[in-house]
Amino acid sequence: MEEATKALSVVLVVLVMGMVYLAHDVSTLHERVRELDRTLVNAGVVIDNGEAEVYHEVHLTRGATALEALRRVAVVETKYYAGLGEFIVSINGLSNDPSEGKYWMFYLWKENGWEYAPVGAGSYELREGDNVKFRYERPSW
Repeated sequence: MEEATKALSVVLVVLVMGMVYLAHDVSTLHERVRELDRTLVNAGVVIDNGEAEVYHEVHLTRGATALEALRRVAVVETKYYAGLGEFIVSINGLSNDPSEGKYWMFYLWKENGWEYAPVGAGSYELREGDNVKFRYERPSW
């Protein structure tokens, strides 16, 4: 009987130690998830080529730009201008067409709908829940 009690005691000690270890691991995992939530941003990217709109959800590190988000979901060509930054030349093979006056324009979703972005896509730092749109069109200005 004494042997059974010792064996049961050893099993209980091992189980308790295992539970403590697992509880610590779960706590560590929860902390890592909280850290990721602080370092990631979720955003939506809409590509409108004039014939169809395609929506993509992206997950990027905080500080990422709208241009980085676009590059995650499309093949993008840009041209760099000193003092201005990168200018989108083509998305998924559809290039700006100066003869037709059609260009890729960058929009942000606001309360009242899509609005032209105040800065270029390479300068706009995404915030949690942002939705951005790249539309091939004749600018209204």
